Amino acid sequence: MGNAPSEAREDLRCVTCNKSLPPCWNFSDYVTEYIHGQYVYVFNGGEYYRGVGHDDQYQCHDCFFKPFRDAEEKRRKEEEEKKKEEEKKKEEEEKRKEEKKKQDLSQRVKESRERAEEQYEKQHRSRQEHQYKHDVQIYRLNEFETDCSEKDELLEILSLKCNAEASDLSLIVSEADLLGKLLSALDQLLFDEWINDPPSSSTLIHAQVYITELCVLSAEMEEVSPEVISNLVQSLIETISQSACNICESLALTQALYLTLMHYIGENDGSDADAVVIAKKWTKEELTMEQLFPVEFLSILISSMHSIVGTTSICVLDMEIQSLKLLISTLISLNGKETHYASFEMILELVERDQWTPMEAVNLLKEITLKWQQDVSIAKVLKLVEVYDISPSWMDDSGRSLIQSLDSADAESFYQDLLWIVKKKDESRLDAALAEIKISQKLDDSTMNEIKTIITGVFQFSENPPKGSLKCDTENLQNSLFQLCRAVFDAKGWWPPVKHMVQWCVLVLSGKTELPQLVSSEEDPCVIAMFAARQFYMGTKMDIMLKSDSDTEAQAKEWSDFYTSLGISVRRNIRKQPDLSSMRVDDTDVIYGTLEDFLSDYFLYWKETIETGVPPLTRGFIIEEKCLSTLSTLHLPRLKDSDSLAAETLQNLVRKFHTPDMEQRQRYIKAVFQTLRSKSKEGASTEARFTNIIKKISGKQLLPREMMTFFENLLKVVTSENEAGKSTNLAAEKWCLESILASTEQMTSSSEHTAQVFQMVLDLGEQNLWSPLELLDLLGALIDHHYNEDCISIMKILHLMKTHQVSSKWTDENNQSVLSLLKARNTDNLIQHLEKSLKDEKIKSIETLFDEIREMKDIDEERLSKSYEIVSHVKCLIETGEIKKHTNIQKAKNLSHCMETADLQEVLAVLCNTVNLTMKYWPRATQMISWCLLALSHTGKLLEMGTGEGKSCVIAMFAALRVFRGEKVDVVSSSSVLCERDAAEWEPFYSYFGITVDTNTNKTDDESRKECYEKDIVYGTIEAFAADHLRQIFEMKDVRPDRCYQCIIIDEVDSLLLDQGVQLTYLSSPMVSMEHLNTILAMIWAYVHQYGFLSSGDQTFVQGPPASFFKAIFDSINTEETKINDPLDILRIAEETGTVRQGFTEDIHEGDKKDIIEKLKTLNQDAIIHFFEEMEDYVPYGFTAYTLNDDGLLNLRKLSPYNTNQIPELKFLVLDEGLCCPLYDSEEILTKPIAELISEKIQYTPCTNSNDKISIPGFLKSLIETKMSLWVKNAFLAKQLREGRDYVVEKNNVCPVDFRSTGIIERNKKWGDGLQQFVEIKHQLKLSPISAVTNYVSNISFFQKYQGKIYGTTGTLGSEKDILLLQDLYPSLSACRMPTFNRKKLYEVKGTLKTTAEDWKSEIKRAVMAEISPNSYRKGRAALVICESINKAKEIHEELQNSIPGKIILYCRSDKESLSQIETELDPGDVIVATNLAGRGTDIKVSKQVNKNGGLFVILSFLSENTRVELQAFGRTARKGKPGSAQIIMCAEHLQHDCRSVTSLEEAKSTRDRLAAETISYMKKDVSEMKLREELFSEYCQTLYDIYDKTKEDERKVIVAIMNEFWGIWLQIKSEDIEQKKKSELQQSLKMDLSAARQQCHIKLHRVQAFITTSTLEICFWMIKNFKRVPSCLKKP
Repeated sequence: MGNAPSEAREDLRCVTCNKSLPPCWNFSDYVTEYIHGQYVYVFNGGEYYRGVGHDDQYQCHDCFFKPFRDAEEKRRKEEEEKKKEEEKKKEEEEKRKEEKKKQDLSQRVKESRERAEEQYEKQHRSRQEHQYKHDVQIYRLNEFETDCSEKDELLEILSLKCNAEASDLSLIVSEADLLGKLLSALDQLLFDEWINDPPSSSTLIHAQVYITELCVLSAEMEEVSPEVISNLVQSLIETISQSACNICESLALTQALYLTLMHYIGENDGSDADAVVIAKKWTKEELTMEQLFPVEFLSILISSMHSIVGTTSICVLDMEIQSLKLLISTLISLNGKETHYASFEMILELVERDQWTPMEAVNLLKEITLKWQQDVSIAKVLKLVEVYDISPSWMDDSGRSLIQSLDSADAESFYQDLLWIVKKKDESRLDAALAEIKISQKLDDSTMNEIKTIITGVFQFSENPPKGSLKCDTENLQNSLFQLCRAVFDAKGWWPPVKHMVQWCVLVLSGKTELPQLVSSEEDPCVIAMFAARQFYMGTKMDIMLKSDSDTEAQAKEWSDFYTSLGISVRRNIRKQPDLSSMRVDDTDVIYGTLEDFLSDYFLYWKETIETGVPPLTRGFIIEEKCLSTLSTLHLPRLKDSDSLAAETLQNLVRKFHTPDMEQRQRYIKAVFQTLRSKSKEGASTEARFTNIIKKISGKQLLPREMMTFFENLLKVVTSENEAGKSTNLAAEKWCLESILASTEQMTSSSEHTAQVFQMVLDLGEQNLWSPLELLDLLGALIDHHYNEDCISIMKILHLMKTHQVSSKWTDENNQSVLSLLKARNTDNLIQHLEKSLKDEKIKSIETLFDEIREMKDIDEERLSKSYEIVSHVKCLIETGEIKKHTNIQKAKNLSHCMETADLQEVLAVLCNTVNLTMKYWPRATQMISWCLLALSHTGKLLEMGTGEGKSCVIAMFAALRVFRGEKVDVVSSSSVLCERDAAEWEPFYSYFGITVDTNTNKTDDESRKECYEKDIVYGTIEAFAADHLRQIFEMKDVRPDRCYQCIIIDEVDSLLLDQGVQLTYLSSPMVSMEHLNTILAMIWAYVHQYGFLSSGDQTFVQGPPASFFKAIFDSINTEETKINDPLDILRIAEETGTVRQGFTEDIHEGDKKDIIEKLKTLNQDAIIHFFEEMEDYVPYGFTAYTLNDDGLLNLRKLSPYNTNQIPELKFLVLDEGLCCPLYDSEEILTKPIAELISEKIQYTPCTNSNDKISIPGFLKSLIETKMSLWVKNAFLAKQLREGRDYVVEKNNVCPVDFRSTGIIERNKKWGDGLQQFVEIKHQLKLSPISAVTNYVSNISFFQKYQGKIYGTTGTLGSEKDILLLQDLYPSLSACRMPTFNRKKLYEVKGTLKTTAEDWKSEIKRAVMAEISPNSYRKGRAALVICESINKAKEIHEELQNSIPGKIILYCRSDKESLSQIETELDPGDVIVATNLAGRGTDIKVSKQVNKNGGLFVILSFLSENTRVELQAFGRTARKGKPGSAQIIMCAEHLQHDCRSVTSLEEAKSTRDRLAAETISYMKKDVSEMKLREELFSEYCQTLYDIYDKTKEDERKVIVAIMNEFWGIWLQIKSEDIEQKKKSELQQSLKMDLSAARQQCHIKLHRVQAFITTSTLEICFWMIKNFKRVPSCLKKP
């Protein structure tokens, strides 16, 4: 074999692509590895490969891995296709469901219309037969006077439909021949037009009144005043209409009224309505028409509602229930309130529980009424229906419904027969009831089996009841339940259903471990009564707490007979004043009452327990769940009469805990009652503690002892629940503490210093560093040992604790806690000791760090164990000094490929030693652990390292390792500033190893780029890397010679992979032919520039150009259906209405433009606004008018009287001097008209010349037609973009700004689709050449080229959804969060939301000045204010600059001058005002004095678009174990319009997070479109490669230029198809179009060759003459 490998020769070639391969001179330059199932030799660190046993079969890196890449790509594509197919099926299924839903709705509406039309046709056919009836109607119509004026909106609509004047349709003068037209118009509106486009609520109410009146007039009533009936029925409809929850329900009510009208107009069978049958059956006296008509009307209306609502609502609507209530009320009034009252109540209960619809319930009541006369019998049957959930679809064993059974049943035996049937059916539902309760109550299988055994035993007992007296057996639950069920049967006549038995068992079994059991219940009153009875037999008397006095009265009355049968006494808690003596001796077994009354009684009794030592209450209680929904409005009038302070405090405490989590509410209210049952001795410690605190503060005892005892005991109960894992919610503990301190403060009239101390104590609680009980101990120790009058010492101590985030678990080097130190040391000594201990706080041990990583469960144990051995070994070498011996670089390189622990120990030792030699510090344990996790990862790895944790060191050491392994490393950062800084900073480290490094962001020519990529490590931005990649593959420039995509390390990985994940990079491709578009863009801007944007505060409008008021109105209306043919016609109307003087129109007509302007000056704004009101009588439009206020905001002066889409609304801004501007809701309204207007002014060559139009080459026609609307939209967008926020103008160039994320001015970026050019026109700059995108690569695609070898670090990886998205895009990636090397000391101040910009600036100024200025307990700090945009930063800078005691720096640009300013240390009183430039990757240095005083204070003055940006901003402070604080101060005015309604910062953040989650889903959609674009680009590149291979150099330039121009235009024309992802059509079209384009190129070149030697001018002339088009690479003659 010799001294060199057999590959040490120059003739090696790849067997696949024949590429020349470099020699392998040393045995150390090749290794044997097991790759993809085979052993292979790897040469020169992966430059080429050879399979073991396959001599001379060498393959280069690309060819070797190509089969595996292809297989992986194939697998991914198959998975994607499968996923797409599944998504497609899912979408199709959803579409089918939606379509079916629409079809069902359409069918229902169609059926309703058909019924209505059928009834109308019947009426129409029998018109002659009913002429007399119509004559009577006309007579009655004239008896009424209604409120329908000529301006009534409904009449306006009907007049258009009926082709009649609105006045002819009023009820006063309406004629019979108009009735048919009216019905037809109403039918069309209600069942067609208004279904998809509902009118305003006022229009619907008018329609309801109108139709109701027609109903009354259509009924045949003799000798009855229609006016009396009308007033009564209209009041009923008004009540029902008010219960409609929304516009859809209101429309449904109107439709139901129409069907009711059709019933009265059409022929009916003459039978009575169901409710009329009931009324006649129950009323002994004969009823008059005046009495019967409301009953009949409501009954028919209920049936009509049933037809309309149908299956569209899963529950009964409120307005249906309201209709039934009114019907019941009307029926009761006919024969006295008490008659059949119980039956009516039960009917209403069935409907309110959604068992029966109102129509079904009325029908059921009718059938029962026909069967029985007595109310008792009717009530018994209805009770069975309610208890056993008998629905209209219920059937007996013979298949008959309940109503059918009633028809054929015997009245005497029916009840018993029905009870037996429903009981048997109910028993068969046991398994279903158990399954339901198991899910809702989360019960285990053993409990479920026990419940089933109990209930099946009861079934057996009911067949063969045990002999003996009725006694509740407390030991045998089967017998106990049976006895209780039998007691219910004896008292009520029905057997408790299975669901009641199951609920009872759950309550009993859950109470085995606690006595007395505290139950929060939503169970049926039957279950509550049975449970209370069993508790009584267990020896516990019960208090049952219900929501209201009416519920209390009803349940106590209903179940008194049940309790009596068991020998249990029962009463209501109805004492107006609490009677403590009665409570002590009360022998009543069960008491019903309200939560408010019981809470008052319990508190007063507990108070007496504290004062006199009487025994605490031993009664159990049940709380109905409905009570918990009213906690936020709790009132304690009974307690207030005895102790107003206690009532107010208790009310506030309970009201505050208003969480939406019902389980939390249950536990909290139970904790309150547990506290009130506690013994007095439990409060002894509290009394002493608070007595001492109050005496120290005020010099005397002012607070009631029992209140403090109650709070303390409640705090203990809540805390014990949390410690037991029941999680009552930490907020409950905090609120108890707040109440204690607030009460103390209020009662003692404490000083400002005391209030500040209390607030600082609460601040520690807000950070969850101390529990409320611990804070009470802390406050007590502070008051006892360090109190003085001004509390300065206490505030100094608390400031130190807050600044350094000292928790209750903190200990000093002597293992002493804070409380121990407070008691053991004097004040001065304590403060000095705390300052020293906190300053010299030790960093976390390696063991602690690894324990924290284990808790995160991101890394497998094997890798963690190996990392621990590596890091602990190197750490030991550093501590002993042995590491200085580890300097063998070659040994480290040789071992770098190995993954054994000892080898990596040596490599890490060499790297750490070199860091120390070159950078003068040792890497921390967290940095070494991070390095290990990256080094041990076989695939990509992302690490979240806290800001200030030293990510650049980890990146440098890991990059060196990859170079040792023979790889080229690309390091990507989020900005050129950061990458150039890091490359320069770590260059000495790399040079020590002989590693070369460079940056690609400052290279301006291809030669320097080529030299850059020959280096081992290249730092740069993604834009620079991607652009150079495109230069290599698209422009065929040799800028990355032989540099494979081997390893990439991404700094600030979240910004590049998430925020800019779908960003496209492209090289500018100016095209001469595109210059023709500049003329079109200028024309578009000329039109759009006339428009502006105005805000009313809540909405932004587009403002049109000003014009005379009559011209503005004329241009805005459609005059086809009016008599207005000219703007002067509107001016004549102004004369008629007195807006302008007589003869004004003639003067205007005869005058010139100057005269018109002068004459219009005589008109003021009020006159124009009044004229808009007058115009509404002449045209079918409503006018809304605004003026401008002093702040430049729109001020509403007149609102359109119409609130319906049937009558259009026009908006105007009224100016002075008779001028108006039209206002538009959105620029979308104007886009199409402007686009069409511009298109009409364009002609395409070849064509006949027209001086009125501009000529554009014909080959651009498709492009212009495709893009015109988008260009118009971008012109409007250019007007909205703001300089200093969205972009800056530098050296006559428009540069976009990434203000939402990084704050970087993107000097190499230009907007596309004309937006760049519009902004340049806006600033009157030279137009940059409009370019077509001919090449591009996305960040995702570029990163994927590294075959999974993607490594990265960031301070903020993001949410779980963010990480899942990354893993979806890069399947080989895994993520891990690293702990900080020291305890994090960031204090987050509670954020604030201000409503106005002025308040926002004032609050920022107040907060900054409060922190940077010294106060009584600390000296000044430094501050950083991060603003959303450059403009906002300048505003805040101006606001602060005259108030700041130190220096104030404005940092908005990333130039060297600005960077030098923020590199200096900040001293106390200094402030930096910056954009997001300072929010990511910027290390703000502060002096030791600033850190001593609390560190840097950061204000984020806006709501960032995601949490990651927010955390990056907060990461500028509290770095490397130093203290700091941060706060959000934002302004609602700065939010997007749809978010400005938020009322709190929490709500704004919630909205932000929801939108951020939606952005992720949008990104996924963008990725699929982006992949399609790249597939098309890849196909085009293949064509380019073919051209380069098959054409001569002198021809190639011309062909490539022509093809690129064709490709760029093709992409823009096909943009819509690409967005719609028409992949197959696009690929087929591209293939054909490219083929045709190439053919044309060759034809042209073939014919042109004879002229190659001639001048360019001659070639152009020849091509113009023959082919009408010149390639863009040739200059125009």
